[in-house]
Amino acid sequence: MRIAVFVENRNGVGLAAEIMKAPGAHAHSFHLVTADRDGDVAGWIEQEAAARFDDLKVHNLFQVDEPLSAAEFLEEVGRRIRAFTEQEHIDRLVFFNDQSQRGRRVAGELGRTLPLVLVQDGHLDFHFKRTDAGLRDQNWYYGSSSPAAVCVWGPATAHHLLFRSADADAPVHITGALGHSDDPLLLRAARSTTHRHAKRPGEPLRMVVLDQPLSDQRKLSRNDHREQLTELCEALTAFGEVEIKPHPSTLRGHLEWLRTLPDVTVLDESALLEAEALDGYDLAITFFSTTYLQTLRAGTPLILFSPPALNIVFPTINHPLLRNVGTVGELVDVAADLQRSGKFTANAHGEPVEHFITFHDDVPARVLRRIEQAEIPLERPAPRWSAPEDGPRGHLSRADRALRAVEGRMNRPRSLAILGLGFSYVTGVAIPVLTYTQALLAQSPVDIRYFDLGVYSRTEDVLADLEGTEVVLINSLAPFWRSALANELTEALVALGKSVVLYAHETEYVMNFEGEQHALRHAEMLKVLPKIKVLCVSTAQADMFRQIGVSDPVVVYNTVPLDTHRARARQTPGERPRIVMVGSMQDRKGLDLFSRVAELAYAQGLPWRFAWIGHKTWRIGPSTLLSDRVEWMGALSRDRVREELAASDVFFLSSVDDPMPLSVVEAVQQRLRTVTYHRVGSREVLEGVPGYRSFAEYTPEAALDALRHVLDEEVSEEEYQDVEALFDISAFTARMTTALGLAGPEDVAPAAASEEPDGDTAYGEGPFSAVLSRHGKYLAEDFTRHFTAGKHDDALRVGTEILRRRQPVDVLIGMAEIRSGRGDVDEACRLLSAAAIAGGDRMRVWSEIYRVAGGLGARGKAIRQLARKESIRIDLANRSARLLKSD
Repeated sequence: MRIAVFVENRNGVGLAAEIMKAPGAHAHSFHLVTADRDGDVAGWIEQEAAARFDDLKVHNLFQVDEPLSAAEFLEEVGRRIRAFTEQEHIDRLVFFNDQSQRGRRVAGELGRTLPLVLVQDGHLDFHFKRTDAGLRDQNWYYGSSSPAAVCVWGPATAHHLLFRSADADAPVHITGALGHSDDPLLLRAARSTTHRHAKRPGEPLRMVVLDQPLSDQRKLSRNDHREQLTELCEALTAFGEVEIKPHPSTLRGHLEWLRTLPDVTVLDESALLEAEALDGYDLAITFFSTTYLQTLRAGTPLILFSPPALNIVFPTINHPLLRNVGTVGELVDVAADLQRSGKFTANAHGEPVEHFITFHDDVPARVLRRIEQAEIPLERPAPRWSAPEDGPRGHLSRADRALRAVEGRMNRPRSLAILGLGFSYVTGVAIPVLTYTQALLAQSPVDIRYFDLGVYSRTEDVLADLEGTEVVLINSLAPFWRSALANELTEALVALGKSVVLYAHETEYVMNFEGEQHALRHAEMLKVLPKIKVLCVSTAQADMFRQIGVSDPVVVYNTVPLDTHRARARQTPGERPRIVMVGSMQDRKGLDLFSRVAELAYAQGLPWRFAWIGHKTWRIGPSTLLSDRVEWMGALSRDRVREELAASDVFFLSSVDDPMPLSVVEAVQQRLRTVTYHRVGSREVLEGVPGYRSFAEYTPEAALDALRHVLDEEVSEEEYQDVEALFDISAFTARMTTALGLAGPEDVAPAAASEEPDGDTAYGEGPFSAVLSRHGKYLAEDFTRHFTAGKHDDALRVGTEILRRRQPVDVLIGMAEIRSGRGDVDEACRLLSAAAIAGGDRMRVWSEIYRVAGGLGARGKAIRQLARKESIRIDLANRSARLLKSD
């Protein structure tokens, strides 16, 4: 097969090289083709091709400096690409952008005669502050040229193309990102829950501003772009050294202007800042860019800045190294926190990285397979302008038509908010719901947003953020015990008519433990649970919820992500069988039992090896045995855990209580013999399967006997596969979506794909989380800085965040003064009232109230009279106290 790859930049050459490395690629011949009249771009592409290939030449459709106008050049692109494909007998063409000026010509000329495969190159799932009538950014229309196939990075882009783009029938395939999805370093960074600290607190920062040609691309006016950069750099220089890295495509006029900025260093625009170079910075700032993948690799915090005039917004990703801001004031606050404390204040909410990039270890092979299978799309039939006539043949019956009419009026919910206390791949609680939402995005029109309840301090703030959502899923019972808001919030959501669902992961042991630790909240929770739908991971768990008053719990089980490393365990145990456990080190997980089984096996002369993978917790009793016969391996990455499972012979889950442990599902995926306690949820689905044993008595002797028997059994491939299918992502997604009553692919009408509300954006399209957690001890300092500088919008923003936690008088007075200056008399009076009852130097407080009330017109006169009387009263009381003290 002869495959042409149309490239427009250096990166396209790199992507072509990745595809040509795929298994089976040698059976095809590849041809690199570009279209450049000026010579610069073609020169860069040829240099990159020479560095990556031995003898693969780049064919430029044009001679350098051909006497063509810009319009003539674009017209010629289509004609010449057709001539090239016909002359070279090309069977397929791969390109990376069907909305660029050249890409549109290629798609328009070849779309009906040659299979075109569009491969995603860069982040595409941007949001927009306004989606009113008129043309949007070109990223919105990506994939709408009707190519034969579109290979995208992850489910978020698939969701965009399938349900929000102009082409509702795009043949979208989630392959992962070439050069990114199969990078173990990026995978570890994406799933990390920590970040490196900057220099010691108080030391100057080294910062880099990764500029983009926003004005050249008509995303911002030139004046707005330069004004924002000037203000940004001026503000950042107070915290350290600032460097600017222009985008390689920046025009010379903007480059020359950048060099006029004071106190900043402008880097060479042609240099590439990869992860190794970015590692030397304490902070990076950009607008919206794929650079976030490199900063994640480097471990460098990144601020994604969307100034008010910029409509396009990078989505909010929940990661400790990423932060979205909307003003220079917010940006400066984050930089100030980093410089003062050495800690980066990341997004408090948002979706995981894996909503936007799916990790696979065979991305080139997946892309090549789509290229090989691509076919010219069938031309759609002409639209029918008259309604079809009813007739006895070939049409639905009246009863069926009546049912279809009712079904057409049933609108299933299309917005889902997930509440919890943290969402990461470190604990098993979040993994099923993270995996589910990735699959849901790829096949359903539902908008999904995550909210961490730990960030909020008021129920009203949560309700305001959830105003537009239809279904609220609470992940785990933990928020009801550990958040002061969960019970009240759930009651409020139910009262508002929201569909509230709990996805539970706890069983009796945890319920009893947490009930003792948080008795009052636990009692409130027991009153709330019967009012909402409860989803369970096992039938035993469902029985427990029925006993506490839940009328109809639904068993949906759970699932695990498709990890890149899933090697099979060996079929026959070796001479020294290895027995492994995966879980945090705590008494509930059976630390003592696991240790005593290891000791008992050693005492009986069995050549067994025992290993435990998981971090140590404080929940270890003084009498718990930690045996030297066990290799305590500590916490490992998911890939390492998979490797250790494959290198073992038995997975021994020693937990005394576990509803449906994900580690057992992973052991089944790797065909590892498994032993659990009788009361663990896994027994429900594994009982009787060869390769699995349970022990009814929670004793070392009973567990050891189960291990002996399972080592003598052969794993049943057929029955293990049947169990694995129960926890398959697609099967779990179908169960969850049905239980939640959400819209599926069949609920999308073709016309709805391109519909967007006028004016403000719909639910889920907002650029930032409303509540952004920050270091409290610095907030008052930031308020004073903004207030003194006259940046009153930022002062109000910080002041509101302060008032969520406490009510300091200076902030109340300052905010009242700003509101008064803006003519907002009601709000100013409320703030002055709060100041009057707050603590502090009462004489000074009433003096300030008297001063501020002077700007409130008629209503201010009464306040000034009261303030004057209170000042006189306090003054007399103070004098009397001094006189009495002198006597």
